[in-house]
Amino acid sequence: MPTMRDIKGRIRSVSTTKKTTKAMNLVSSAKMARARGTLNAANPYFTHMRRAIGDILNSSEGFDHPIFEGNRPIKKTLIVIIANDRGLCGGYNVNVSKKAVNLAAELSDQGREISFLAIGNKGRDFIRRAGGNIIQTFSGISEKPTIQDAREIMEVLMDLYNSGLVDEVYITYTEFVSAITYIPQSLRLLPVSPEDFPVEDDSRKNMVLKFEPSTHEVLSYIVPKYLGTTLFESLITSAASGQGATMTAMDSATENASSIIDNLTLVLNRVRQAAITQEISEIVGGANAL
Repeated sequence: MPTMRDIKGRIRSVSTTKKTTKAMNLVSSAKMARARGTLNAANPYFTHMRRAIGDILNSSEGFDHPIFEGNRPIKKTLIVIIANDRGLCGGYNVNVSKKAVNLAAELSDQGREISFLAIGNKGRDFIRRAGGNIIQTFSGISEKPTIQDAREIMEVLMDLYNSGLVDEVYITYTEFVSAITYIPQSLRLLPVSPEDFPVEDDSRKNMVLKFEPSTHEVLSYIVPKYLGTTLFESLITSAASGQGATMTAMDSATENASSIIDNLTLVLNRVRQAAITQEISEIVGGANAL
């Protein structure tokens, strides 16, 4: 049976852990709110960017651009996986990593050659354990991504695509729904499909637009910017999801620590009472012997 000293030491240890998990919960809550604010502020830009490209495509009688699908056969696929650099976030990293691995298996069955680009160390580690081919890793940006981070990553993706090293690019990320709900998703980033930009407003379908110097030049300028904003959107929603997962995990850990402290306190009281009872018995026994 443990002594009172052992139990008190265990209570102090768990109490320290509880303070740490509580602090991590508060930090993750603040970071999640900041990421949500960034996402909400950027959403109008994302919406108008998609609408502008839809108007351009709707007004074009025909276009031939290498960034759009149908211009070359697809044999090599790159999957970008967005995960965290650190753990302590429940099943967040595992779920998005499994999404990437399942997507890779599906595309591999179609005869594609699969490679990965990891954003976040945990995604990289998971893919390596699964035997995947990782061509590059970006670390230190998963918790607080910036538009500049998205541009730098997009430049790498465009270089791979334009050079013919990859024919297709997918993103696997985690969509933020609420503080306790986040869903792993995948989307094809390259090549771009005109079906990705439907014109939902009937009044806009009959618009006649002219472009200078040409539709090709306009698309060459605006579509890469759209791809960068799409990647940034995926980074931001993943960051919010990761912080939400960390907040939930730390909240659960704090509750578990409180439960352990309560149980240890109960055991300590029982041990203390047993010790007192033993001392009283010894005193009574000694008095009787006299």
